[in-house]
Amino acid sequence: MTFISTGFVFFVFVAAVIFYLFPAKKRWCVLLAASYFFYACASLKACIYLIFSTVLSFAIALWMQRIKDRYVVLISKAEDRAEKKLLKEKCKKNKKIVAAVGVLICFGILAVLKYSNFFLMNISSVIVLFKSDYVFKPIKFLIPMGISFYTFSIVSYIIDVYNSKYEAEKNIFRYALCVSYFPSIVQGPINRNNDLRHEFFEKEHNFDLKNTQFAIQRILWGLMKKLVIADRAGQVVSYIFEEYASLPNFIIMFGLVFYSIQLYADFAGGMDIALGVSELFGVKLKENFRQPYFSQSIAEFWRRWHITLGTWMKDYIFYPFALSKTMLEFGKKLSAKNKYLGRVVPMALANILVFLVVGIWHGAELHFVFYGLFHGGIIAFSVMMEPVYKKGLAVFHINEKSRAWQVFRIIRTFYLVNIGALVDDVADMGQALGMAKQLFSFTNWRLISNFSFNGFGKLTILVVLAFSLIWIAVSVMKEKNIDVREKIASAPIVARWAVYLFLILGTPFFQSSNMAGFMYALF
Repeated sequence: MTFISTGFVFFVFVAAVIFYLFPAKKRWCVLLAASYFFYACASLKACIYLIFSTVLSFAIALWMQRIKDRYVVLISKAEDRAEKKLLKEKCKKNKKIVAAVGVLICFGILAVLKYSNFFLMNISSVIVLFKSDYVFKPIKFLIPMGISFYTFSIVSYIIDVYNSKYEAEKNIFRYALCVSYFPSIVQGPINRNNDLRHEFFEKEHNFDLKNTQFAIQRILWGLMKKLVIADRAGQVVSYIFEEYASLPNFIIMFGLVFYSIQLYADFAGGMDIALGVSELFGVKLKENFRQPYFSQSIAEFWRRWHITLGTWMKDYIFYPFALSKTMLEFGKKLSAKNKYLGRVVPMALANILVFLVVGIWHGAELHFVFYGLFHGGIIAFSVMMEPVYKKGLAVFHINEKSRAWQVFRIIRTFYLVNIGALVDDVADMGQALGMAKQLFSFTNWRLISNFSFNGFGKLTILVVLAFSLIWIAVSVMKEKNIDVREKIASAPIVARWAVYLFLILGTPFFQSSNMAGFMYALF
């Protein structure tokens, strides 16, 4: 039962009706039952992983809470500062041990399920070098749907309770809902427990017609992105990425641009559906995109793209690493020689670490590691070279606030993002290098005769471009802080219903005949 199936539409409708028929204080129980029903439909066996991770993290957080509560009493009874300090240190140490166990187990499950075969295959490659006949065979694991998303959510909860940002949840069923909430468990956004607690248990969830209309608008908008733009663009991308060796450089670039369109439409479309479905129940989830292709730098791109992953990495990897005792001491040593390097080198190293993790998070393949390092390397280099950039602007008398310069930076960033796709949507590094060779060869333009429309048809390209222009227009409005849904709601009835009918009828009419699953659904 996927987001784009008729079964899912029926499921959401039934769940919403039951939700609003239930007493207000117990409506969260409907969401919990619906979430586990949805997950069980995907895989009943996978529920074992979800339940285990939920129970484990709940117990770990509760254990840390009890340690804290016990030491608070002891500290209040302590007679001098030295004793209080010692008790605080013991409390922190005991909590740290418990938190470390929880984090290691949760990440350990994720690592074993997603990355074991990657390591085994690489070990086998080394063994072959020694002319041994023995090789490891791939292990067939059942990988739970959305395991990366709910694992990151669980780990953030454990760390936040350890840092005393909020108290541990004492009701396991309430906590289970925060972990398993069905609109977001498939492909995000990555939720924080305290945000969901507020949405589920502190807000009133009364039926509101306007909110329901807005939710349906967003769902229809997401379906259009996915079924029309992403799936049609995917047909073009599949052909070009498979036939790259016989195609000229500008067709390879065209394929990379269509891949960027496909990826964004697929992921953002899924987010629109997830957030829209959640709004039907009066629950607002965090936005995951903010017009990323209008970014003027790679760093800004990652502040606008997959926002909840970026903030997770910033809070739980970037700052802990950059502000660690080791890095602070390293920065001081550099500052003694050069103050600027002492400030920026730790930040640059932290960025490289973050994007190395981002690359590995994307998949257990070497090309994903290079994907992360590509983006992290550009950001780190930009941080290091900032004074040089500023001098260059002054030397060439470039007004960095001018419209022309901003447009140039947007185009440059979009180009770099597309180049990064060479190590993203490929089978292996061999394909990545082969496509790069074709892309940067300027003598193969005669290969245009090998390009064929037979796999998808010229109409597919025209439809993708036409619908993308509509999407760009909406994005420009959002970039100007125009509330598009309010704009539609306040429009004359004829214009309003023209938009509704366009989404309702246009999507099934123009949708791709080759429907594909969501690209991030197995993360």
